[in-house]
Amino acid sequence: MSPTYEEARQPHLQAMLSRVAAESEKLAWPLERLHRLRDERLRELIRHAKLNSPWHAKRLKHIDPDTVSGGDLDAIPPMTKADVMENWDEIVTDPRLNLEVAQAHLDKVSAEGPAYLFDEYHVVTTGGSSGLTGLFPWDWQGWLEVGVAAWRMHPWLARDLALPLPGRGAFVGAGHASHASDAIRATFDPPKDSCKVPVTMPLAEIVTRLNEFDADQILAYPSILHRLAYEKQAGRLTIAPRIMLVGAEPLHPHMRETIEAAFGAPVIDFYGTSETWMLACSYPGDEALHLVEDTVVYEPVDAHGAPVPPGELSAKLLVTNVVNKVFPLIRYEIADEVRFLDTPNPGPWTGRRIAPVRGRHDDLFEYAGDVLVHPYVFWTPLWDSHIAQYQVRQTPAGADVIVELRSEYDLDHVRDALVAALREVGMADPVVTVRAVDVIERSRVSGKIRTFIPLPKPRAV
Repeated sequence: MSPTYEEARQPHLQAMLSRVAAESEKLAWPLERLHRLRDERLRELIRHAKLNSPWHAKRLKHIDPDTVSGGDLDAIPPMTKADVMENWDEIVTDPRLNLEVAQAHLDKVSAEGPAYLFDEYHVVTTGGSSGLTGLFPWDWQGWLEVGVAAWRMHPWLARDLALPLPGRGAFVGAGHASHASDAIRATFDPPKDSCKVPVTMPLAEIVTRLNEFDADQILAYPSILHRLAYEKQAGRLTIAPRIMLVGAEPLHPHMRETIEAAFGAPVIDFYGTSETWMLACSYPGDEALHLVEDTVVYEPVDAHGAPVPPGELSAKLLVTNVVNKVFPLIRYEIADEVRFLDTPNPGPWTGRRIAPVRGRHDDLFEYAGDVLVHPYVFWTPLWDSHIAQYQVRQTPAGADVIVELRSEYDLDHVRDALVAALREVGMADPVVTVRAVDVIERSRVSGKIRTFIPLPKPRAV
């Protein structure tokens, strides 16, 4: 009989818990020491990719894995999410894995809950802010390293804010472990001390669940935590968390101000992706985010791929994930505008600092009857390997969806899944259309696709 996920995750969980105290010290390591560790991992990654990935073997043939460092990757061409999906089977380094196997596993996870593939891999998907879908496998060790990196702040919080460790944490976000945020939580959250509240639930039910669990830590999307702040001010939400962590969306200044005023507790902002997990995290009391320097190489570049110096806003960010060998992402393009700060680092963490990332924003859809729909509701049905790109436009009764297809696909199935998802969040009779187009129009200014387009909000009188 196959082990349950709770049983299967124990080696990962125990390994993380055994390392987290020592790992927390890395937050204060000298930057040069962090980069030495990063470059050791980079060389191992390049060596492994050249030997085991046909696609990388061609693009890395001129790279010496014994001498390469994070500061001299510009001889390697960047790779995009489109490259990933078009060359998936040639990029992956385990011959047992291919896109069809990964998609089938992801479908099972979405339907049944978290699971290991071949007893060692996790597969997650992405596409929320860019609208371009992608599937990404993680190997056992890489998953552990990003889990540890995400948890290493907790000993600092326990000491500096007098918080219990691990504390009682509530997660208000993705409802399926096909999404990295829920998958990481499912693997590494201590049992009995965490509560999952899917953001797809009606707001009143979210409030009820949070009141019942009474967490001292909240992890949520900024947009939903902002709404919960109003519930707190109205007296319907009675919890008193000591710390709140937000990510996956921009945390705008007015959101931070409202949330901290309502709860009387600090907000920690983190920036991450499904492809890398945590990239940066803020220290309590500071809006700037410190980069995680030992798991990723960062290259802020302009629209033409030229380096952008600190103090200037990049057009995109190239990242190299140095801890995940099963699917090497080397100079992988993330379409986020990022500003590396050129001001002195006040500490106590030593990672370079970036300004809060404003380059992504997914709006809540608000419908009659106070029904709030987070973009996550649309993500799960639309994050499919057959769909290359999508755009969701809110209508008074539901949504109009257009997609670019990679291959022939039954869009009636997608429509039915979206209708069912909207019904789950409280819409009585949603109307959804889904149609394929050759090309989704991009902004003439930024070149980006606006993935979620809400109805115009009525002007205040």
